[in-house]
Amino acid sequence: MVEDNHNHFCIYCGARLVPNQHFCSQCGKEVYHDPVQVIKTPSRYKSKVKQLETEYDSKQAKAKELVEKLFDPSHMSYSKFMAAINKSNQLFTNQLKITQKMMELESSELVNRQIEDKIRVLNTFIDKMEELINELVIQLSSNKDDNDDINALFKDMDDLIGSVKDY
Repeated sequence: MVEDNHNHFCIYCGARLVPNQHFCSQCGKEVYHDPVQVIKTPSRYKSKVKQLETEYDSKQAKAKELVEKLFDPSHMSYSKFMAAINKSNQLFTNQLKITQKMMELESSELVNRQIEDKIRVLNTFIDKMEELINELVIQLSSNKDDNDDINALFKDMDDLIGSVKDY
């Protein structure tokens, strides 16, 4: 029900109207009430968050594709990479949903700062996925047995996942 805070008098004869009255009790003419509608403006972060979601989806799909090219599914590295990607996907999706819920709230400086913090976290996930892709491409283009870079990347991703859980 829309509460009407105006049109309390008939525009035809000036008689006092009862709220939600459709006809004037004095002159009998129909009274028009313009319902007050609240129009929710879209968040200024909507396009940025949508762009981050699209970018992350693209990068994680590319990372999965590279893992499938590099490793046999029965190989331990395949399982380790896929588990890291899937865990990252779950956390990214969770942070994305939280950000979208925050964008639905009444805009305030505090909410906006929290949204910006979440956007930084989402960007960190994208950066780590990009690092993973780069390492996989390097691994694909070389046959070296040195896995230090990949292990360091795994540690970075685990640290990121751990810090997001604490956040």
